[in-house]
Amino acid sequence: MIPHALRTGAAPSPVRPVQRVLGAPHRLLFLAGVAQIAVASLWWLWVLAARVAPALTPPASPAPDTVVHALLMTCGFAPFFMFGFMFTAGPRWLGVLPPAPGAWRPPAMLAAASALLMVPLQVTGIGGLRIAAAAYAVAWLWLLLRFVLLIRESAAPDKVHATLVATGLTVGASCVAAFAAFGTAAHPWISSAGVWGFLLPVFVTVCHRMIPFFTSGVVPFVTAFRPWWLLALMVGAPLAHATIAGVGFAEWTWVVDLPAAAVLLLVTLRWGFVQSMRNRLLAMLHLGFVWYGTGFLLAGVSSVLALTGGTGLGLAPLHAMTIGFASSLLLAMVTRVTCGHSGRTLAADALTWRLFQLLQTAAVLRIGAELAANAWWLLAAVAFWAACMVPWCAKYAPVYWRPRADGRPD
Repeated sequence: MIPHALRTGAAPSPVRPVQRVLGAPHRLLFLAGVAQIAVASLWWLWVLAARVAPALTPPASPAPDTVVHALLMTCGFAPFFMFGFMFTAGPRWLGVLPPAPGAWRPPAMLAAASALLMVPLQVTGIGGLRIAAAAYAVAWLWLLLRFVLLIRESAAPDKVHATLVATGLTVGASCVAAFAAFGTAAHPWISSAGVWGFLLPVFVTVCHRMIPFFTSGVVPFVTAFRPWWLLALMVGAPLAHATIAGVGFAEWTWVVDLPAAAVLLLVTLRWGFVQSMRNRLLAMLHLGFVWYGTGFLLAGVSSVLALTGGTGLGLAPLHAMTIGFASSLLLAMVTRVTCGHSGRTLAADALTWRLFQLLQTAAVLRIGAELAANAWWLLAAVAFWAACMVPWCAKYAPVYWRPRADGRPD
C-alpha cells in the first residue's frame, strides 16, 4: 500500500528530536550515558578541588565521597553504553530481530532518570540515594532480562560473547542492588566485584570479539586472532585476581597477574598494534587494550612488593584498569558506534583524537598521584579526565537527536 503522504503529494511529517532519541536503543541509552558521565565528572572534580581549596566545598553528603565515587564511576554510566551497544550489535551477533521499542524503552527511561538523580539526591540523605539506586537496579535488571530473552531466542552457534556480557551485567546489577539494600556497607562489593567482575569482563569480552574483527578489515596482512583460550584468559584473569584478593591473599595475586600481563601484552602485538597506529580510531582501541596488560603488570608488581614487606602500589593498578583500559575502550567504541549509526565516516576526527590523548594523560597522572601520594597530581588527573569527557559528551550528545548525516532514514 502506498503511504498517504506519497499518494497526496504531501511531505512526510518531520521526525522530532524526541521521537528520534526514543526510536533507537543506542540513541536513548548513549545520550543517557554521556549525560551521566558529564554530571559525575564535574561532581568529582568539584569534590577533589574542595580538598585543596575548602572554599569550594560542595554541599555535605551523608555518604562518604569515595563510596559515591565508586558507585558512580563503576556502575553509573558504563551500563548505558553496554546496553545501547548490545541492543544494537547484539541482535546481529545472535541472528535475531532487534527488540521492539516497547521492550527496551520503559526500562531505559527509568534507568536514565534514576541514575541521573543519584548525584543530586546524595545531599538529601542516604535514604534518597538508596531509593534512586533501587530504581536504577530495577531498570538495569529489566533491561538485562530483555537481553537474556534475545539470547534464548537465538539459534546462533556462538552465543558465548553475549552470554559473558549478560553474566557481567548481572554482577554489575548486584552492586547497585547491594547499595540500595545495604547503603555504604556495600562499598567493598562495589569496589571489588564492580570492577573485576563487571567492568573488566564485559569490556574484554567485547574486545575479544571486535578488535580483531575491526583490525583485520582495515589493516592489510593482519588476520583476526581470537581463540577461545584467549577469551578464557582475558575474562578469567580479573575473576581469579578478585577471588585471591577476596579470600585474604592479596599479596599472592601476582601468580595470576604477571602471567596474564605477559600474554596480554604479547597479544597486543599479534592484534596489529603497530600497524593500527596509522588509523586514529583503531589506535584508540589498541592503545586502550594495552592498558589491560599494563594494569595486570602493575597489579603483579604491587602484589610482589606486598609479599616482600613493601607497601604495594595502592590504587595505581585499579586506575590503570578503569581510567586507562575501560574508559579508553568506552570512548573508542562509543565513538565508532555513534559515527557508524549516524551516517558519519568511521573515523576519529582531530578533536576526538586530542580528547583521547587527554584521557591517556589523566590515566598516567592518576597512577603518578597514587605513587607520589600527591593531592595536586590527583586533582590534575581528575581535571584532565573532565577536560576529556565533558567536551566529548558535548560533541556527541547532539548526534543522538539529529537525523543521520547521510540522509538515510533513522
